[in-house]
Amino acid sequence: MKSIPLQGQSPQSTAPSYSGILLVDKPSGMTSHDVVAIIRKESKISRVGHGGTLDPMATGLLPVLLGSATKLAEQLQGWDKSYRFDVVFGVSTDTGDADGNVISSVPTPPHFTRELVMEALKPFLGTTEQKPPMYSAIKRDGVPLYKLARKGIEVERPMRTITVHSLQLEAFAPPVATIHVSCSKGTYIRSLAEDIGHSLGLPAHVSRLIRTGYGHFSLEKDGHPLSEIILAIRSGGLQSILQPPESLFPDVPTVRILDQYLSGVQKGGNILAFQVYMIEGLFNFSETIRISDRRGKCLALGQSLVSSESFSNMPKGLPVAKVVKRVGV
Repeated sequence: MKSIPLQGQSPQSTAPSYSGILLVDKPSGMTSHDVVAIIRKESKISRVGHGGTLDPMATGLLPVLLGSATKLAEQLQGWDKSYRFDVVFGVSTDTGDADGNVISSVPTPPHFTRELVMEALKPFLGTTEQKPPMYSAIKRDGVPLYKLARKGIEVERPMRTITVHSLQLEAFAPPVATIHVSCSKGTYIRSLAEDIGHSLGLPAHVSRLIRTGYGHFSLEKDGHPLSEIILAIRSGGLQSILQPPESLFPDVPTVRILDQYLSGVQKGGNILAFQVYMIEGLFNFSETIRISDRRGKCLALGQSLVSSESFSNMPKGLPVAKVVKRVGV
């Protein structure tokens, strides 16, 4: 694990209670697990997890969840992501990126132009099929594929359906192209780069990879370097850069609960109509909603048992929603 020497105070022996999301700009050469371990050690928070693994070579947006917000990790899995990556045409590696060993190398042809690459990107837009790389965390009989690949074992991988929303050539200096992509979950950028190269009759690999977006979060607007986060922890300023759990669901309707009934939310069960302070947004029966305190702090995710339209006319003793997942501190 890469260490980061920083000046600052040591974390206090008793950590304050946190629940939220840190949007880390992950440094290169470090696994996502390394980032989690460093934040856990520095903050002394026992419950720390991440959403969406990044390769060690990759940098960019890595959501790290703290405290009870770790229960929301699965909610992030379906989100779209965006990446900026450099493709080196004419050279392939066994891992599909610059960390691997070169397995083939050919010169790019004289007619290898920007227009040629732009035309090659078009077939990859929309919904397509992609074969995951051997160097991936996908498991075969309980064993990650990358462990088999390191032993020189290659197994058949079923094709996966992915969606590429946009694919733009941002720069071209042969044999390297810089491309920005917005895509669905499960898209392997290394495989995408290799497939683009194959369509041009050339080997290819990724030499740089940056995750620029994760759902509605962006690296430019929301990301914080790991060194900055460590300094914030040591100086007691972590809360200032911690996104609250409700930031994961900006468009989800909310049911706010009166203060005297908040303990019931933490115990689970149903929310009754007379316990509701306010409803924000529209929802139908059996939709996912946020259950918050009177000030809007998210305490749980719930399932609506009525529609927002029928709420005002229903008897106050009937249930409005049921608690599905508690996420408050």
